[in-house]
Amino acid sequence: MRPRVNSPIRYELLATAPSGARAAILHTRRGQTLLPTFMPVATHAHVRGLTMDEVAASGATICLSNTYHLLLRPGPEVFKRFGDVHRYMQWSGGVLTDSGGFQIFSLPGARDITEKGARFRSPYDNHAHMLSPETSIEMQQAIGSDIMMVLDVCLPSTSGEAETREAMERTHRWALRSLAQRNSKDTGQAVFAIVQGGVFPELRTLSAQTLTASPFDGFAIGGLAVGESRELLYSMTQHTAPLLPADKPRYLMGVGTPIDLVEAVNAGVDMFDCIIPPKMAQQGYAYTFEGQLRLTRVEYRMGDEPLDATCGCPVCKRYTRSYLRHLAQGNHHLSARLLSIHNLWHYQQLMTRMRNAILENRWAAEYAVLRELLGPKKGMFRATGAKDGVFELVTTRGGHRVVRHTGHGEIMHPVGPWEEANRLYVDQLEVERRLRTASDEPLRILDVGLGAGTNAIAALTRAKEMGASRMRPLEIVSLEHDLAPLRLALSDPEGFPFLQPWKHAVQALLDHGSWEDPNFTWRLLEGDAVKLVDELDGEFDVVFFDPFSPESNPTMWTVDFLRQIRSHLPREGGVLATYSAATPTRVSLLLAGFFVGHGVSTGLKGETTIASTGAKSLEQALGERWLARWQRSSARGPHGDELTTELENAIRSHPQFAL
Repeated sequence: MRPRVNSPIRYELLATAPSGARAAILHTRRGQTLLPTFMPVATHAHVRGLTMDEVAASGATICLSNTYHLLLRPGPEVFKRFGDVHRYMQWSGGVLTDSGGFQIFSLPGARDITEKGARFRSPYDNHAHMLSPETSIEMQQAIGSDIMMVLDVCLPSTSGEAETREAMERTHRWALRSLAQRNSKDTGQAVFAIVQGGVFPELRTLSAQTLTASPFDGFAIGGLAVGESRELLYSMTQHTAPLLPADKPRYLMGVGTPIDLVEAVNAGVDMFDCIIPPKMAQQGYAYTFEGQLRLTRVEYRMGDEPLDATCGCPVCKRYTRSYLRHLAQGNHHLSARLLSIHNLWHYQQLMTRMRNAILENRWAAEYAVLRELLGPKKGMFRATGAKDGVFELVTTRGGHRVVRHTGHGEIMHPVGPWEEANRLYVDQLEVERRLRTASDEPLRILDVGLGAGTNAIAALTRAKEMGASRMRPLEIVSLEHDLAPLRLALSDPEGFPFLQPWKHAVQALLDHGSWEDPNFTWRLLEGDAVKLVDELDGEFDVVFFDPFSPESNPTMWTVDFLRQIRSHLPREGGVLATYSAATPTRVSLLLAGFFVGHGVSTGLKGETTIASTGAKSLEQALGERWLARWQRSSARGPHGDELTTELENAIRSHPQFAL
């Protein structure tokens, strides 16, 4: 073997979380790739159904192509003629090429595997080909990728230990031959080795030890996502990743779903590829931070919101769930294109979200939130006997006890009641600061959607904890038509411990509709909130707006109802927060007379909404960027109403956009 070639890539580690999750920069001859990263799969020198400009717009900076397929079509001579795969498919980013081993071992027909390599016949013209470690590298050099993969032996996950060991040892020998071939002709391309070993931890350890003894530029974890269970995928990744060098990139091949990527990043993996985003788009599936959506379901037929209100992709800017369901239901080609675009954007946004959390030293919290949002939805169970009318108590995978409506299935505070109530309502609306303002008048909070009482209790708890620094009383008026969630929460001290210090207050509210002491007053108006709002007296400083979604509770999201709420706030300084960041929600608030801004993230929602009776109360008011997005959207009207010319003009002339 010739002396090693200086590595053509550089791995710059920026931060590592206690779990091993890493944020880094991969420097290649094509520029920088921020890690962790997802590589869209351009198997045949294109991402299925999309242009490479559309792929780049999603935020991708590196993609994957396949040596086996490009060897057969268009062939190495084409790339020698056109320069490289980047010029051929008009892509300015990086390219990683798989060696073709997986595809050869997946061929349904006969192939002959020897120490020399793999002999097979083309499924296109039946011509015989030999793919050896050397010819695979030569082909990848002709393709001109930035990162080449060694040829490896791929086996099913059900293979026995002896067979797996034999394949692993051959993979090691082939890897060294691939490295020697790369070093014989320095083309400025990196080469990654592939750790094998199946589902046997001791073989994975041996493979990592063997390969890391040689100067490869990076290391991949191969032989997974080939039929093993999710538990095995995770355990093998968690076992293998820490065995790889800390100063080189780690790549998990062929993985996976969003939750798979979260788990692998947590284990310390940097790079991923998978065909899932466009493949599932063809089947009518969209990935969001609310989980996976199957657009053909009837529940989306009248959905006027985007796929994901937090997503900045061109699909979410323009089209409603209803329209996308129409396309998916009819199996129209445009459906696959639009959902593919969205899914690629979602994957890139997930990478950015994870990277930022690692850099900001909050990975553990973000990991817990993402597992809750993106994991399989089979982790909820009914607490024994904990049911009241149409409501039940369930426990999420994250261990949070929450209240669920058994009819429409919505969950109150799905990320965790206490955390969400404090972040979204108490902290965002600055309840503590307002209570420090000296006044004989109480701070008045209108609690729209009492539910299990979490938001009101969070405000009471904060006020009590302030002690002598609190300079005014607190008054809360809650609107609710069904007290079953509150009764359920009160009956479960283990699941809702924050209610227990206020048990006497909650019981008084349930029994008498009110509770008070010298510092606090809490009143309940029970019934239809749309009618009860007329019974409100005086002005409120703060509104916790937390009813069920517009789909489940449409009358409470209309312009008329929000205008009634607005009439009970002062001309300046009154504020409202809600979990919804949907365009129709913000349109409804604007038409109701509010100034509207971007709200904090709660984990479940990448963004919420805050509204005020005066522009000065908003730190991040919606501006020209939001207005341009609204103008392109197919969901431009308010909840429950069509967008008329009069309403459109009212939005455009809103004083918020004239500031």
